[in-house]
Amino acid sequence: MQNGKMQEHLQPLLASAELRAVADTIKDYAIFLLDSEGIVLTWNTGAQRIKGYAPGDIIGQSFTRLYSDEDRAARRPQHHLEVAAREGRIEVEGWRVRKDGSRFWADVVISPIHGEDGEVQGFVKVTRDLTERRRIEEQLRQSEERIRLMIESVKDYAIFLLDPQGRVANWNPGAERMKGYAPEEIIGQHFSRFYPPEDSNSGKPARELEIAASTGHFEEEAWRIRKDGSRFWASVVLSAVRNPAGELIGFTKVTRDMTERKRIAEELAERTRQQLAVSQLGLHALQTPEVPVLIEAAIRIAQETLKVEDVRLLGPGEAPPPMARTVPIHAPENGAHPHAVLAALSQQPLTANEMSFLEAVANVVAAAIARARIEERLRLAERRTVEERGRTEQAEAALRERDEFISVAAHELRTPLTALQLKLQGLERGLAAADPRKVQRLEGAVRQTERLSRLIDRLLDVSRIAQGRLELWPEEFDLAVLIREVADDFREPAAQARAPLELQLPEKAEGSWDRLRIEQVLVNVLSNAVKYGAGKPVSVKLGVEEERVRLAVSDQGIGIPAEDVSRIFARFQRAASIHNYGGLGLGLYITRHIVEAHRGTIAVASTVGEGSTFSIDLPRFSLTPAASRNKVRGARA
Repeated sequence: MQNGKMQEHLQPLLASAELRAVADTIKDYAIFLLDSEGIVLTWNTGAQRIKGYAPGDIIGQSFTRLYSDEDRAARRPQHHLEVAAREGRIEVEGWRVRKDGSRFWADVVISPIHGEDGEVQGFVKVTRDLTERRRIEEQLRQSEERIRLMIESVKDYAIFLLDPQGRVANWNPGAERMKGYAPEEIIGQHFSRFYPPEDSNSGKPARELEIAASTGHFEEEAWRIRKDGSRFWASVVLSAVRNPAGELIGFTKVTRDMTERKRIAEELAERTRQQLAVSQLGLHALQTPEVPVLIEAAIRIAQETLKVEDVRLLGPGEAPPPMARTVPIHAPENGAHPHAVLAALSQQPLTANEMSFLEAVANVVAAAIARARIEERLRLAERRTVEERGRTEQAEAALRERDEFISVAAHELRTPLTALQLKLQGLERGLAAADPRKVQRLEGAVRQTERLSRLIDRLLDVSRIAQGRLELWPEEFDLAVLIREVADDFREPAAQARAPLELQLPEKAEGSWDRLRIEQVLVNVLSNAVKYGAGKPVSVKLGVEEERVRLAVSDQGIGIPAEDVSRIFARFQRAASIHNYGGLGLGLYITRHIVEAHRGTIAVASTVGEGSTFSIDLPRFSLTPAASRNKVRGARA
């Protein structure tokens, strides 16, 4: 009955065609009437679009179905009507539910309708879908929150806002760490307190705000002040902040502490300047041989670079002045006392870099002193070398004269010796049946002439080697056969010396060599083995490979001292005493050059008291047989 009465009072509104037409033209708002109990009485086009209900689905139903379950459980719909009735209007934002169950964020205004008696007869409810606006606002809020968190997480930069007058509006942890102010101490204060007094008094902070406001940006590196009054070198960026209308609403200020970087840059510049000074001093040292002149330059450069008035060079016995910083000038000899001391007097203590520079200057001076001493020694050595060269030239001239004498003497001796040999051979044939004693004496004379002939041949070989005229006549032959033939010739003298020969030879060892010269090599090494073999067997081994042959002649005799091994292949050199063993010391010298002329090598391994082994290595076919003589290079004395 009461509801019917209320609808009577609302009937003029419900029956108004004009009012319904106006309401239906509004598509962005849900506008509808409720009775005093919240029953939906009308439903416009906007309500149908926003909430999804057709008029027939919702008219006559309670408006509580437009709320969420949790709102209905909390009786919020009834509360909203009560507030609207009591206060004349209520506006709220919250989640509402469409017919399909989906939610949307709504702005809701509920206004009461009063009857003539002033009682609430019903309500007008206007709802607007603000889901998109809420989404945008939420994104903006999240973005602002991320920016806030990001700024608060930055510890190496002071990032804060200023209002248009330059007062601090907010304060991040990086600013607190860098400048020393807590937020409550600095927010609302003018940013000019960060400047040194001379800058603040000159109006520099205001000028920077003006530049940033007019150009949008101001940037510099300069000194700034912390809360405790200490200074730091700062990189500052000041940017103007404007609203969409272009009105200035403040400034962002980003500050970074660059004190350490500035110190490193200044230190690097100072090191560069010091290194340049040392380089110039080093160049001066190369161009100036006089040490006193260089020392004067070193003192001047040290004074200019270190900006001190007193730099001096102290001798080994001089005591440095009080407060002087010193570095030694080391003498070039290892373990020697310092040559001198470089002392610098400064009101301020020298830094580690400055001391390193002073040490570098001292090192240049030390190097110049060392160079002067070395040059003096070189001059002395050069004089000695010139003198020694003169003596060497004299000795070489004497050697040449000796070689010429040996050559001439050998040739001069060859002619009468040949004639004497012929006469002795004729006498030997004529006295074949004569007195045996005379025949024995004659045979002795023949042997002596043969020995003298071999000696002359050796002297001639030495002369040829000295003059580079050792000639080879290569031919192909069997080296094993030649060794057997030479060994047969040595059977008798070997038996007399109680040094029997033991041969280990292959069946064949063919190659291309100078037969007579190789025979000469065999005779020399075998005669040495028999002579020094101490009455023990002499071993002769020949090995054959595809391209080389290796001959080893070993005795078990007196051996060769280690200090003599390197010189026994030189001419006129011997390891055994000439009083105990005869010879001129030419056999191994000639042997070495014959082997090397065949492009081979000869070596000896020996132990005193155990014997020696001479090893000869020869290529088999390095020399091609030829009808004409081939002068072999490399056979030198």
